[in-house]
This record gives sequence, C-alpha cells and structure tokens, in this order.
Amino acid sequence: MGLFLAGSAQAASVAERASAGAVPPSAALAVAFSRDIRPEAKFDASAGVQVDKAFDLIRSGRQAKAVRLFDKVIASADRSLAGDSRARLCRSDRTVSAAHPDHVVLVDSALCDAHFGKGYALIDLGRGDLAEGELRKAMQMAPGNAHFANEYAELFKSRREWQKSYDAFAHAWAIADKDKAGPDADLAARALRGMGYTRMQMGDLEAAKRLFVQSQSYAPDSQAAKIELGTIARKLAIGS
Repeated sequence: MGLFLAGSAQAASVAERASAGAVPPSAALAVAFSRDIRPEAKFDASAGVQVDKAFDLIRSGRQAKAVRLFDKVIASADRSLAGDSRARLCRSDRTVSAAHPDHVVLVDSALCDAHFGKGYALIDLGRGDLAEGELRKAMQMAPGNAHFANEYAELFKSRREWQKSYDAFAHAWAIADKDKAGPDADLAARALRGMGYTRMQMGDLEAAKRLFVQSQSYAPDSQAAKIELGTIARKLAIGS
C-alpha cells in the first residue's frame, strides 16, 4: 500500500504536516472534559520532529532506520506514562471532547503517528505480523481517525483475509465524516471502495457494485472505482 498521509490524526498529526480491529474505542468515552482538566503526558518537545524525520526515511527507502526512530519516540512516551493504566487517547482525535479523565490520558499526536508509522515501515520490511499490533495501537489511540482504520484494513486485504478487511473498512466508513465536500471525503470514498473490493472477493457482486457506486458520490473521478465497476459488470454478464 502507498504511504497515504493525507487525513491522518484529525488536527496536528504528522500525516497532515507531511501533506503528502474491528477496533474498540478507547475506554469509556462518556463525560466531557472540563476545559481546565486536561491530563496530558509530558513528551519530548522534539517528538514531532523525530516522527517527521522517520516518515522522510520511509519515503527514501530506509524503513529500518525509520523504525528505530519511531521506537525512540514510543520508548520516551512509555517512560513518561509508566504506572498510568488509563487508556491513551490522541489529543487531536475528534473523540477527545467526550473523554473522561478518570479513564483516559491525553497523549501527543506524535505518539499516535509513531505507532502508525512503525507499523507502516514494518509492512514494507515484510513484518506484517509485527505491524498489525502497531497499527491497532494507533487506531485505539485515535478511534475517530478514518485514515488509520483504512490502513489497518489494507493490511488484512493484502493477506486476503477478506472478512477482517471488510470489517476494518466498515469501521473507517462508520467514523468518517459524511460531508461530501468535507475533509474526510477521500477517506470515506476509500473505505467504501475497500468494502466493495472485499465484497467482490467474497462473491457478493451486487453488494460490491452498490458500494463502488456509493463511493463515487464522494470521489466521482476515481479511476479505481470505474475499473472495479467494469470488472463487476463483466462478471455479472457471464454469471461468474
């Protein structure tokens, strides 16, 4: 999968700065924080810069070095959070306003992006077995991030684990903003295409067709949707 960085962690994530499982929400997001109550872990001020550098390393083909840099950011955060058993929630995530301080500790967006980036680099290194846990952690810390969910789904898609892939794409679709002119439009379209593709692989061509057509309402110029709709039309015509 390509390094799809647009639309990552909803505010100041490294993905946005770079421009380029069914996963449970973080625990008990129920009571809104007071503006004066913002429990946050302290992080190295350079964490964001280190994460940006690590993504640059990925783009230049130096995945192993990127993993080591991501690990430094993660290790620093783990030391800062030692002894804190609360779920970690990325402070830029859209669900943060509903988080209960007894259950959740806010963390810098750099940590969420570090887990995501490490998972991505591990996939490139052929270690999808290790990548799965990192991508899951990123999703759990940013339960409102459709970009992370889409990438998690792509991992299962690459393994031909169609139901798991469909479920993760469906999760991405569920949390994406549905405004066709909004910032999540491409993410919503991608989730729908992923759902359509996995349905097609599972033999449900009519459902796949509906999903690809629906995706076009978010990304009308998508060549991927047009190609897959053509494939589905041929399969339906010959009854396969």
